[in-house]
Amino acid sequence: MTVFEMVKYHNQIYPVNIPLCAEECAAHFDITTVSSMLTPSLHTEYSYGKRRFKSDLIQRFPTILEAQKNGVPQLWKSEQWANEFSQFIFALTDDWVPHVIEVHPPFTDYATFDSFLLSYTVFEDAILDRFPKVSILIENRCGSVYKGGRFLISKLSETEQLCNLIVQNGLRLKIAYDVPQIYTAHNVKKTDKYIELLEATTPIREQIGGVHLWGKRRSESGRLVAHCGDLTSYFSGDTELKMQFLQAFKDCFDDGVTRKMVLEVNSGNEDLLSIINDLVNSGITFV
Repeated sequence: MTVFEMVKYHNQIYPVNIPLCAEECAAHFDITTVSSMLTPSLHTEYSYGKRRFKSDLIQRFPTILEAQKNGVPQLWKSEQWANEFSQFIFALTDDWVPHVIEVHPPFTDYATFDSFLLSYTVFEDAILDRFPKVSILIENRCGSVYKGGRFLISKLSETEQLCNLIVQNGLRLKIAYDVPQIYTAHNVKKTDKYIELLEATTPIREQIGGVHLWGKRRSESGRLVAHCGDLTSYFSGDTELKMQFLQAFKDCFDDGVTRKMVLEVNSGNEDLLSIINDLVNSGITFV
């Protein structure tokens, strides 16, 4: 059985038969407060672009302020950075108790798996001391304006390596598996590769605590725009490939474990509902 809990994304409206377990809330370094009608799922700094670092809140954390390159945050730069990051989360949430804290990987020009784990462990110990029931997920990332290095956890092999280290070190951390970003990292263009990558993901699914899905759609200029469109437009109208993908996706997570799902759709409610309908019609259950 393939089972997910849906995390509400932005101001989207969901069908009444899809329960919402939490609401994704921006928690990057230019944010100063968290507001949510549901239990918050914090989407922390993801280092895609530059930050202003101008708020009174972020000024309290000098190591975080220093850890940047041309305005792009350098995550997990040191153990002191990780300690300040946990304090930033505490200050941001105030009286809120988050359901999920989603974090993101560092860049390879200053971090290795070993250095990341040293820093991350400091963060996890502090967070679980304050929020013992929270889920901490790290998203595989691909794409940034950052120059000099790439994300440490981007391709499937890197995600697998992290999963092994999580188990070896007895950490609570799990993966927020962004499927379209995995495809982008592997530059997938051939039909079979979409399916093969999901089949190759099955051995690490025990360490996957959440999944991100979204569509792509071509703009008037012909450029594919991320987070816009549905699965039909993502696969360029190839209905057979979409159905093969849905079956492979369902099979990949068909272990009875309930995972979080975020549908990162920025192009409107119609596209969100289209993806939900495709998932439900493929036999996926939401609780």
